[in-house]
Amino acid sequence: MNELEKKIVLTIYKIGPTFISKLANRILENQNEVRECIRILIKDKILERVENIMVQYKTKEANVVVKHRNHTYYKLTKLGEKKAKELEEEHELEVREAFKTYNKALQNKLDNVIENTEKKIYCVIDFPYSQELNVKNILNEKFENLQKEYGHTITLRGEITEVEKEKLLELPNIIII
Repeated sequence: MNELEKKIVLTIYKIGPTFISKLANRILENQNEVRECIRILIKDKILERVENIMVQYKTKEANVVVKHRNHTYYKLTKLGEKKAKELEEEHELEVREAFKTYNKALQNKLDNVIENTEKKIYCVIDFPYSQELNVKNILNEKFENLQKEYGHTITLRGEITEVEKEKLLELPNIIII
């Protein structure tokens, strides 16, 4: 069981059934990664979907709240509770309170995190002077760092990302080698 799966199991053990977006917010993780871990935990019979229309969950003050569910909730199975008790002895986990107005900007940032290991490629970019502003807008500060040659056209040499290359190729009269 990886660290995120342990975090999910312990959090659900402490707060009761919950849905993916609230869970991701409470543990400050990407929703897609949480969703993937939940699939694995369901497959391993540690979590299960809540079948009832009404669901009970715990608040920070140890109050139990009963609520009609609008989302797909997940809870621990008997095996999951056993694992959670074992994990609780080994790991200390602080569970954040999930507010209705939780920080959407933070959650969106977590959810939109793409493995930012964009592959950089070395290329030669040749374009007319009329496209200089457009190329500068796409490359931003990277434009200044590339080697430049000015002749009948502007030629840049250096590393750019594949995303930048795709955007540049959309411009007319651009040649990338």
